[in-house]
Amino acid sequence: MTRARCFATIPGPRPLPLLGNSWRFAIGQKPWRTRNLDITLWNLRALAGPGGTAKVAKLFGHPDLVFPFCAEETAKIYRREDSMPHRAVAPCLKHYKQELRREFFGDEPGLIGVHGLQWSKFRSKVSKALVAPEAARAAVPSLDGVAKDFLDRMESLLDENRELPRDFLMELYKWALESVGAWALGTRLGCLKNNEANAKEIIKSIHGFFHNVPELELSAPLWRLYSTPAYKNYINALDSFRSLCLKRLTGKGVCAEIAKKCGDKVATILALDLLLVGVDTTAAAAASTMYLLAQNIRAQIKLQKELDQNLPKSRALDSKVLDQLPYLRACIKEALRMKPVILGNGRSIQSDAIISGYQVPKGSHIVFPHYIMSNEERYFPLPDEYVPERWMRDNSNDTGKEFAKGCGHSVQIQGKSNGSICEHAKAFSAWSKQKEIGIHPFASLPFGFGRRMCIGKRFAEAELQLLLAKIFYKYKVSWKYGELTYSVTPTYVPNEPLKFTLHPRKPTE
Repeated sequence: MTRARCFATIPGPRPLPLLGNSWRFAIGQKPWRTRNLDITLWNLRALAGPGGTAKVAKLFGHPDLVFPFCAEETAKIYRREDSMPHRAVAPCLKHYKQELRREFFGDEPGLIGVHGLQWSKFRSKVSKALVAPEAARAAVPSLDGVAKDFLDRMESLLDENRELPRDFLMELYKWALESVGAWALGTRLGCLKNNEANAKEIIKSIHGFFHNVPELELSAPLWRLYSTPAYKNYINALDSFRSLCLKRLTGKGVCAEIAKKCGDKVATILALDLLLVGVDTTAAAAASTMYLLAQNIRAQIKLQKELDQNLPKSRALDSKVLDQLPYLRACIKEALRMKPVILGNGRSIQSDAIISGYQVPKGSHIVFPHYIMSNEERYFPLPDEYVPERWMRDNSNDTGKEFAKGCGHSVQIQGKSNGSICEHAKAFSAWSKQKEIGIHPFASLPFGFGRRMCIGKRFAEAELQLLLAKIFYKYKVSWKYGELTYSVTPTYVPNEPLKFTLHPRKPTE
């Protein structure tokens, strides 16, 4: 520690007297707009230098934020954490649960926005029902039913050009919400029906919660002085969620199992947390995977070959079928590498530490910028190339021959160097370089790590696999509107309308 550099020397934006650095987010000029925090992270990455660390100090209501842009440092911090990992408290959510609605929550604060002994006790009550692989496997039949209904709805939404509507992202929110209701609450919420007012109100509440988080948490906390519009929307959304969970708790689903052991209150609070984190995130992941596969015909064709060989033609999908789809899982992993639904995870360290050679005091909040690391050349060669093969554990010789065959086939048919050849060549280059350096286990962590890893990870993966398998088995998906851009809400979501074109396809034997 004595040889480490002083904490004050960590590079970062200079805070102003009294105003600190919160003024940057309040004014919202580049690169400090809350909807463009991805740009902010790249700016901090430039300040940190290769493998370095940056700092954002003096934010109202928050400890200093430290950003280690290094997978090795991330691994050290994660692995040294104790049995009750601390995240920086979300002041608004803490205020809602522990003050505004304390008569309901009491000593059961849930999993989000809390840490320490209360969090650990609550997690111990609910983790077995959520973390066990058998729990997600048992949910596959109900999730398959939701995916089937959603495909029927997709077909009905297509226009005369077989394009999906401008608000297709909203449709994905409905699918994700219906899926969470199916496995968590054991009920169908009716989100996939036309003109379902209740579903629209729920989704409106989801946006009311998420879209106001950056303003409430990063800008000056004016909500502590008076009820700002963002604060009102946030509280109304949480109240709507709570009411929904109380009304829709049934005798089925994961939360019913929790209710039998721990009571309806614990089950309701868990359902609330699952809704808050399981809708925006899964919908965004589905959208990004569809977009990247639509942009990469090589990968889409390879996925469809896998689906044609393994999907049953006359019965529902089950967990055994999903186990036979490694390339589909790789497609999702690669999409979450390039476009993770959350830009980073965080820990509030409980003892002094040395990070990238700097002294970092106890209580500092460490933000792991996974979005940056998973899009850096040093960890993922040709990071802008969508190459699911990075994640495959198959025989290297077979994969190399497959790439060579693809390139040769393109030359034979088309007779000249063109985009198709480049697609195979770039993918082969990225894959071969990745094989040489391997994948650092802490360079891409879309679901987090350790005891505070996303507790619904297995369910989210099952939802995505079922939906994407059905879509790409039934359709060739194309995209003709240029690059899709993203904003932070704080989920990383597309800006442009998701007007995918869907052409029916016949599975090959």
